[in-house]
Amino acid sequence: MEDSPPSQQQRDAIPVESFEREKLSSVANVVGLQIKPQDISSALKVLKNFLLNQARQPNVVDATNGEANRSKILLLSPEHVKSSVLEELPDACRGFVKEKDGKLVHYTLQHSYSHFTYDEALKKLLPQDVEVPSSFETIGHVAHLNLRENQEAYRLIIAQVMVDKYSAIKTVVNKLGNITNEFRVFQMEVLADKITNQSVPRLVKEGDAALVGDVSCGQTCDRDPKETCVKQSGCIFKMNFGEVYWNSRLDGEHKRLVASFSSDDEVWDMFAGIGPFSVPAAKHHSCQVYANDLNPRSKFYLEENCRLNKVDALVHTSCMCARAFLASRVSQCSEKAPRGKGKLHCIMNLPASAPVKCREEFMDAFREKFDPAIWKPEDLPLVHLYAFHKSDDAAICEQEIMRRAESSLGCRIPNVRDVAPKKLMLCCSFRLPAEAAYMREEGERDHKRAKVEG
Repeated sequence: MEDSPPSQQQRDAIPVESFEREKLSSVANVVGLQIKPQDISSALKVLKNFLLNQARQPNVVDATNGEANRSKILLLSPEHVKSSVLEELPDACRGFVKEKDGKLVHYTLQHSYSHFTYDEALKKLLPQDVEVPSSFETIGHVAHLNLRENQEAYRLIIAQVMVDKYSAIKTVVNKLGNITNEFRVFQMEVLADKITNQSVPRLVKEGDAALVGDVSCGQTCDRDPKETCVKQSGCIFKMNFGEVYWNSRLDGEHKRLVASFSSDDEVWDMFAGIGPFSVPAAKHHSCQVYANDLNPRSKFYLEENCRLNKVDALVHTSCMCARAFLASRVSQCSEKAPRGKGKLHCIMNLPASAPVKCREEFMDAFREKFDPAIWKPEDLPLVHLYAFHKSDDAAICEQEIMRRAESSLGCRIPNVRDVAPKKLMLCCSFRLPAEAAYMREEGERDHKRAKVEG
């Protein structure tokens, strides 16, 4: 399926040239205490509760009346010191000023664009009814925005301020619509680009050319600002964010599941992406991993990540439908089940945004694929099924997900070993039931189908 075109409102944007950095400034008048340099240390201690204490503004500045070498100015908080009249000072201040023969002076604070934080600058630039975007995902040097409707017109200004104020961010992209293609990537536009300095905004379409050269972690590529590197789970992950699926928020879940593996285990990763499960499983536990993804670009970066993390001898990659991948793996084990002392793990992590009715429906790919002469019940895979449900109640989610999975398998799942909730996402781990897994004769199959339907 093709992505829907962006709306007119998404195409229209206030140009970034509409704000001039040098004109974005503020002026404030405060009271300062002019004293000798040798008295500064004691003044900072005695007057600590009355200091200006403003972010990115020193409390001590040079005197501006030609006495910079002979005196300093200690800036005071306008909340506590509103006047330069000595008699109006708080008692603690007044006594110190008299003791040190200090002088109260007016001081003008002039702040330019460089002084303001991201939040402060945008509060000055955006209308009062437009909220400053505070939540965004960072993927290496790429910032991924998902703007609200009333923020869309200001997206170029928001992106420019973002790259100005966050030194680690070089590229800002904005999501256009939902994921509707089989490769789980969404249409996006580049809003700011310090890598190539090309004009913005520009639409990123599926199939756009990408740089495929060697980029080590921490570097940026010469041509494609969406290619970046991320460190996660003790591994380096290289990707082009415009071509593959990635969700930084799942780092904890990746670590949790991989931590349950051992060195004797084998892993079949049916929807591997660029390797957030596969690469750590091989690197940290020396598991034999068979990793598959339908997206050719995901497979490309998966192989790159295996090379970068020195696990390419342990991770075997493929690019096919998950059903075909499973059938291929079972076929290659036609003489002997793959496990020795360890377990066989089958990871089914198809994101909620993927264009399928539900991830549990892939469970039917396991039906009657395993030869009982080769596969003992304890050899059958431990399935780690990731699924999503609208209810906030984990128990309700588990029941509904298991109901759908059992319907797809055609049998009951007697023992769910673990259910790990993460907001609306659950990972249900269970041994594949022999009742569903084993090959059957035609008559036996008809009897079983009638039993399930009954």
